[in-house]
Amino acid sequence: MEFRIPTAEQAHWGLRAMKTVALADGALDESERHMLEAVQRAFGTNFQVDGLDTIAPEELSVGLPDQQIRNQLVNGLIVMSLIDQEVNPVESELVERFASALQVTVPEVGNLRHVVKREMFHLRLDLVRRFWLREKVAEIWNQEGLRGLAKFVGGLAGTYENAELAARYQALAEYPAGSLGRSYWDYCRSNGFALPGERNGAPEAILFHDCAHILSGYGTDPHGEVQVACFSAGFQRRDPFLFVFFVLLQFHLGIRMTPITKARTGFFDPELALIAIRRGAAMTVDLNHGWDYWPVMREPVEVLRQRYNIVPMEAFCHQSDVAGTQRAKR
Repeated sequence: MEFRIPTAEQAHWGLRAMKTVALADGALDESERHMLEAVQRAFGTNFQVDGLDTIAPEELSVGLPDQQIRNQLVNGLIVMSLIDQEVNPVESELVERFASALQVTVPEVGNLRHVVKREMFHLRLDLVRRFWLREKVAEIWNQEGLRGLAKFVGGLAGTYENAELAARYQALAEYPAGSLGRSYWDYCRSNGFALPGERNGAPEAILFHDCAHILSGYGTDPHGEVQVACFSAGFQRRDPFLFVFFVLLQFHLGIRMTPITKARTGFFDPELALIAIRRGAAMTVDLNHGWDYWPVMREPVEVLRQRYNIVPMEAFCHQSDVAGTQRAKR
C-alpha cells in the first residue's frame, strides 16, 4: 500500500472531515474522540478536537487536491463511521458524499452500504470475491487442478493428512533457533496449531499469513489479528484496505466473516492499526504475492526483518506512548 504522511494543513482538512462524519449522528463519543487524537499522534499534529470545524464535501474537495491523501482519507472516514461499533445510515451516506466529491472510488464504500442495510450475503460475497483466498484457490487450480483443490479444502476442513508433507514441516524443529523455519515450528506448537500435512493443519497456500505474524511480531489474539491484518494491508499491493475493513467487521463490529474464527467486538485500536499499516507500507516485499518462504527458512528472523525493512513498532510511537502501546499489544 502506498502510504503518505499528510502535511499539517492536509491533516487539518482531513480531521475536519472525520469529525463531520462522527457528528452526523449526534455528539462526539469517546471512541470517535480517541480516533481523532490517535490520528494526530500518528501524524504529529496537535489540533484541539473541540476546535475543529465541520466541513462540507465540496469545500474539502477544493482544499485537498492531493489524490493519494484523498484516497487515504476516504479509508479513514470509513473507519470513523464504524469506530463507535454502530452502523448508521446517515454516516454511511455522508461517507459516500465525501468519496464522490473527492473522486475516490473504493469498493468498501459500497460494502459499508451493505453493512448498513444488513445485506450480509452480498457483503460476504463481495469480500470473498476480492480476498486473497480466491487468488490462492486459482493458483492451486492452475498448478494442481481438482486434486490440489481437494487437498486445499480438506486442509481447511481438517480432514486432509499427508505424512510426507507433515514430515517436511516437522523437520523445521531441527532448524537453527531464531530462524524463520524454527520460529514457524515454535509458533505452531506454542499456539496449538497443527502443521501442514498433519490433521487440522493449515494448507500451505495460506502459510504466508503465519509468516506475517512471525515477521511482524504480532500475536494471534484478537488484538494481534487486527494488527497483523493492518500490517498486511501495508505491504499488500492490490486492494490493501480490504484487510482493514475485514478485521473491522470481524473483530470490532462482531460481524462474523469467516467460519473459522469467532467474531469479536471492540478490538480495533486506530493508533495501533495506523502503526501496523505504516510498518507494512515501509516493507520492500509483498508477502502475499510472489514471495516464497522456503528459500529463507534457515535464515534468522532478525536478518529477514532487516532485509524486508520491517521497522520495529516503537519507531512509529512517540516515546511517551511506547509503554501503553506495548501493553495494548500484549
